[in-house]
Amino acid sequence: MNKLKQYIKDKNWVEVLNHCKVLNPDERAATIAYLHSLDIDDDILAREDGRLEAPSRLDFYENRKKVNATLNFALIACTRQFEDIAKIKYLNRTWHSCPLSSYLENPDIGVEPLMAFYQLFPPVYLHKIVKASQKDRFGGIDFKVLWAFYQQGWITFDESYFVTRLLTVTMFDRNTEEEADFLLKNPAAIDSVFLQFHKHETPVLDLSKWKAREGFVCKKVTEYWTEVIHIMREKGYVFDRTIIPDLMESLLNNWKKPHLDWHIRLLGVFNTTKQEYLQQQQLLLSLLNTANTNLINFSVKQIKTIYKMEGFDENGFIDHVSTIFPKEKIEKSLLLCLDILEHLLKKEEYSTLDISAELSMLLLQTDSKVQEKGAQLLVEQADPEVLKDLVEPHRSNLKLKTLEILGLAQVPRSLAEPTFEEAAEQFEAEQLEQVVIPSTWDALLFQIGNFIRTKSALDFDIFLEGLNQLQNAIPKDYKKQLKPYCKQLFNRFWNIDYMDFFANFMHYWVGDDSGEKSGHKSDSIPFAQHKLDWMRQKLASNNSLPFLSTPSHLPFYLHPKVLVERLLAYEQKKAAIEMEDLIVACNRLLYQQTDKETIHLVKTLKGNYAAAMQYFLGATEQVKPTADVLPLWAQVTRIKKPDQVFPEFEHTAAQSYPAVVSPFEITFEIVVDKNEYATWHRILLEHNWNYSWYRDEENKHYPPLFYHAAPFATAFREAIAFQLSLTPQYIGPTLCRYIPATASGNEVPDMENCLYPMQFVMDHRLEVRGSGWLYIAVCLLFEKKISRDLAAEYVQFALLNSKQDLSYLASIIGKLLAAGYAPVNRFIEYLDRPFVAQQIKAFQLLCLEKTLEHLDGERLPVNSKKLVAYYVEVSAQLNKDVNQGFLSKVKRK
Repeated sequence: MNKLKQYIKDKNWVEVLNHCKVLNPDERAATIAYLHSLDIDDDILAREDGRLEAPSRLDFYENRKKVNATLNFALIACTRQFEDIAKIKYLNRTWHSCPLSSYLENPDIGVEPLMAFYQLFPPVYLHKIVKASQKDRFGGIDFKVLWAFYQQGWITFDESYFVTRLLTVTMFDRNTEEEADFLLKNPAAIDSVFLQFHKHETPVLDLSKWKAREGFVCKKVTEYWTEVIHIMREKGYVFDRTIIPDLMESLLNNWKKPHLDWHIRLLGVFNTTKQEYLQQQQLLLSLLNTANTNLINFSVKQIKTIYKMEGFDENGFIDHVSTIFPKEKIEKSLLLCLDILEHLLKKEEYSTLDISAELSMLLLQTDSKVQEKGAQLLVEQADPEVLKDLVEPHRSNLKLKTLEILGLAQVPRSLAEPTFEEAAEQFEAEQLEQVVIPSTWDALLFQIGNFIRTKSALDFDIFLEGLNQLQNAIPKDYKKQLKPYCKQLFNRFWNIDYMDFFANFMHYWVGDDSGEKSGHKSDSIPFAQHKLDWMRQKLASNNSLPFLSTPSHLPFYLHPKVLVERLLAYEQKKAAIEMEDLIVACNRLLYQQTDKETIHLVKTLKGNYAAAMQYFLGATEQVKPTADVLPLWAQVTRIKKPDQVFPEFEHTAAQSYPAVVSPFEITFEIVVDKNEYATWHRILLEHNWNYSWYRDEENKHYPPLFYHAAPFATAFREAIAFQLSLTPQYIGPTLCRYIPATASGNEVPDMENCLYPMQFVMDHRLEVRGSGWLYIAVCLLFEKKISRDLAAEYVQFALLNSKQDLSYLASIIGKLLAAGYAPVNRFIEYLDRPFVAQQIKAFQLLCLEKTLEHLDGERLPVNSKKLVAYYVEVSAQLNKDVNQGFLSKVKRK
């Protein structure tokens, strides 16, 4: 056995094979057991790599890989049939190892040892091994091994699998020079495998590390194969020109954009000629009908080179080109197409052609050059009496120059947008639907299932109040009836902490201590955990006094009279209230709907909270905060008068807490974070309000009951709506916790932070004040379009329905854009929306003025000239004079 170990150490596979090929079954079994017992580092190499310096360490690992492959080969050489493969598998420290699979995936000592072994012992079972390997997304058989097996006739050809295995480039194991040499030595593999890559969506977009001509690199696999193609051509290989139509046809596949982009680049690598593009012009025209802007731009670029050549399908181009007229973000391609179209329409054979209806679709475009060019062609094509009808649907979207070309006057701006405003007024006029608390046991069971499904704050509150009121109606077999619901709760992993807490509560209620229970506390919605604790106490003491914070009206609001009556019920029974329960109730209170009866009732309150409640509901104007109910006073004053300064708090413990003395307003700055790979513009909030990892400053924490200081951690998905439902009347501080550090290149949680809170604010038409507008501004400029759309809709609501002055928001947007926090084009997208209300146009002009005001003429953001063009355009639409100082900042560049 020592000789065998030495052969393995020497990587002498020939002697390994000679040793193992003559072993009888018992000797093979003993050899397998011996080889399983060997540790490469301790028993064979007896050397620690940690003591070595580079490059010796690299040499050590390279040698170790080959020794490991030789050890695997020794085990393979002890097999004779398919059943033996299971015998050589073993537990290698903490993972199960299959020597055959490992060798097939990484043949570090080459294919030759396997070929020699299988010549002696024909592998009739290899088709089973290949079939099993096809299920492995990240592993599989090395292509060189696969190809050798196929050439020997041991396996059948499977084009899809062969192409995938060739094009999958594993880490550190591939070399472009060696790859090109292998393919050149195996021309059959080029034709039947490599040149079939256009049919299969292989993992060429993966990042991998390989040896390029300049050394090891970490790049996408597409670059690996592009380099291999270059090397093959340099070494004299001439690719069959059928690759051109194959690549062109592949562009119609429904594949990922970067994969198709690679095929476009390959058409350049293969030096596709104008004649070849002319032969494939029908495919080029078909690409105009796709939704992929890169394919459209590629198609138009090539059509531009061939449209004057003999044989060009002019009628086909005219028929297809109109499909791209309404499409976005292809302005350059549209202008090229209009040049081509203008050239064709001047020909006599098209003199009677009427495509004015199609040309009118160009008026949907927001780019001024495209509009103007389209308008010129439309004037030339359309009859004057038809022109007005074609243009009318698009008038509100047209630039002044476009209107001038069309011979039309500027559209008069309406004072409002009726459709939106009517909808908004209707929303306000609707009577809020009252909350229905379960009044029977069956209704309560239904509510449990409803909460598990929706995970909403409302269903949570309704369930607890229902259980509270039905304590004396719980049937004796309630545990049995709760079993299906407990099964749903206990057998799932919940990524929302309050669902864990609810499961813990159900464990308690049914008296089941066998399940695993969550031991951590909520740091995002502690109120949920506290309320469940209060419910336990109520069950233990048979206390059915109502929770103060349970909504009386959808979606989470509470009527003032209901709250006062609940407080009086506590006082009548001389029961203590939970201060947090009262604070949440006040945050949800529709205090504006206080009537005379409620004012009379609130005056009869006796508890230490009475003065704060009487101020909140208008029974008095005196603000006299006391230490025992200071958090309550801080809440009710800020909700009732959100923009007022309260000097009454200046000598209290809460004097420095946000939103207590003064409205919530935090400062921010934009810093540039740059390295060799990328540049980020990060927003840093005062006191690191948004928990940014980039800032060294620790976030300041405030006592939990001061809800308007947003003292809790950010929540996750559905839990965000739950958290925000606790402070709907003054939501700005909590919103700012969700501001991502950057507007681009964010991870999923950051993207969701600009979605779920924004969706909640818009769905419930909540008022945002103070620095809460900073969150809206970030969403308006964020990378995900759904966030930008929601923010734009909310701004429209605030202007047209709430009649708010948004000059503060305009100033924030100006600072963010001028500092490069987000690309200018995202704001241009907002300007291009088809708004007709004068209030919105005036707000947009104010944003442009604030942006230009903050611009540094020496460090202008990309596309700053677009800002100036829109500033001039919107100023003219509103009959405002432009500020020449703003224009000069950009003209200097």
